[in-house]
Amino acid sequence: MYTEFKHVLFLNKNHRLLRRWSRLLCPLLWCVLWWHALLATGLCEEGKSYPVARLLSGENRQGVLVGWEQGQLLFRAGDSLWKCPIEELVYWGELSDVQGPSCLFLQDGSALAGRLTAVTTDELGWVHPELGELRLPRVVCAGVVLKNPRDPTLKDRLMGTLLEEGEGVLFLNGDQLAGELRNWAGGETLTVSSVLGEQSFPLVNLRALRFRKSGTTAVIPAAQSETRVWIGLEDGSRILIRIDSRGDEKQHDAEAGGSRPSPYGDQVLRASLAGKIVTIPLKAVCFVQVLNKNIVYLSDLEPDRYLFVPFLEYVRPYYRDRNNRGGLLRVNRRVYIKGLGVYSASRLTYSLKKQFERFESELALDDLSQGAGSVVFRVLVDGQSRSVVGPVRGNENPRPIQVDVRGAERIDLVVEFSERADELDYADWLNARLIRSVSSQP
Repeated sequence: MYTEFKHVLFLNKNHRLLRRWSRLLCPLLWCVLWWHALLATGLCEEGKSYPVARLLSGENRQGVLVGWEQGQLLFRAGDSLWKCPIEELVYWGELSDVQGPSCLFLQDGSALAGRLTAVTTDELGWVHPELGELRLPRVVCAGVVLKNPRDPTLKDRLMGTLLEEGEGVLFLNGDQLAGELRNWAGGETLTVSSVLGEQSFPLVNLRALRFRKSGTTAVIPAAQSETRVWIGLEDGSRILIRIDSRGDEKQHDAEAGGSRPSPYGDQVLRASLAGKIVTIPLKAVCFVQVLNKNIVYLSDLEPDRYLFVPFLEYVRPYYRDRNNRGGLLRVNRRVYIKGLGVYSASRLTYSLKKQFERFESELALDDLSQGAGSVVFRVLVDGQSRSVVGPVRGNENPRPIQVDVRGAERIDLVVEFSERADELDYADWLNARLIRSVSSQP
C-alpha cells in the first residue's frame, strides 16, 4: 500500500513538471514554426540571393525582373525596386539547356522547346508552353529535333548538323536522307521527296528534320534603330528578339480592365522574333543579354593572330561562341551564348586602336573538362601583363575579370598549361567583351 502511494506521488510530481515545461516550450516551438513559415513563403527576404545583373558601368546588382516598359527594365530585390535602361545592361540571370523531347532551332541560333504542329511550303507551326501557337517563316528555321538526346555532346552534334545546308530527315539509327519535306499537318508519318522518289516514314523512327536550303539567308538584317536582345526562358528556350530603340511600340505591359499593372503582376513583353510579333510572359524569363553598339564581343571580331602551342603534336583551332569541340559553352550546367572556346596553350591577339575603355570576361573550364583540367588565364595589354588568374580548375564557378584598356592598341588573351600538362584543358573566355569609350561610341 505504501509503495503504491509513493508511485502515485511520483506520477503527480512528474505530471506537474511536464505541464510547467510545456508552458515554456510551446511558445518557443510556435516561434520556430512561424519563422520557418516566413522563410518558406518568402516573406522574410533578408539576405536572400537574387539573379545578378551586370551593368555597362561594371557594377553588379541583384534583382528579379518584374517590368519592361519604355526601354527600361524594372527589377525587384526584397521590397526595393530599381530600373535599368536596356542600353546599360550587359546581361542578367542564367541560362540552361533546352528541356523536353523536342526542340526547334532557328538559323540565328534561337532554340525553342515545344512541339511541331505543321509544316507547309512557307511556314512552320510550333507550339510553345509560354509563347503559344507560332507560325514562323520556314526560311528562318534550321530544323526540328523530334527526339532530343540527353547527352549534351550529342545535342551539340545534332544542332551542328541541323545548321548545315541541305533539306532532309535524320533517322534514329544515324542515317540521313536528303530531300524535300512535303506538307504535314499532323499524323504518324511524314513524306519526303528525294532521288528515290516520294517516301513516307513513321515519325517514331525519325530523330530530326532539317529545313535549310542552299543559298538561304540565316539571319534577318537588323534595322539601325533596333537593339537585339537574347531572352532565356525557364525551360531553356533562348530567342533572339529585336526591339526598336526609337519607341515602345514593340513592348507591351499586360493590363486588366484598363488599370495600370502592378510591377508584381502578370506582365508581358511584345517583341519581334524572326519577323513575327510574339508575346513573352516576364514570369517565364530567367535570362537577358543585350547586344548593342556599346559592347563589342571578341567572338564577333577577327583576331589579328592566333597561336597554339601543343603539348604534344595535335593542333587545335579556337571557336567563336562555342567550346573547343564546337558545342555550346557550358559551365556547371549553365549555357553561355557569347564567348571563346580555346585549349591550352593558346594566344589570341586583337587590335583595339585606342577605342575601348575596359575588357571584361568570366573565366572557367568548360563542362567538357568533366571536373578535371587546370589552366592559367593571362591578359596582356600592349605586351604588358595586366591580369593573371589561376590555376582555374574544372567544376569551379567562373571567375570575373575587368582590365583597363584605355589608350591601348592591342590585347592578348593567353591560356597556359598548369598542374597536369594539357589534360582536359577546355578553357572558356565567357562573354569576352570590350566596353567602348564614350568618345569612340558611334
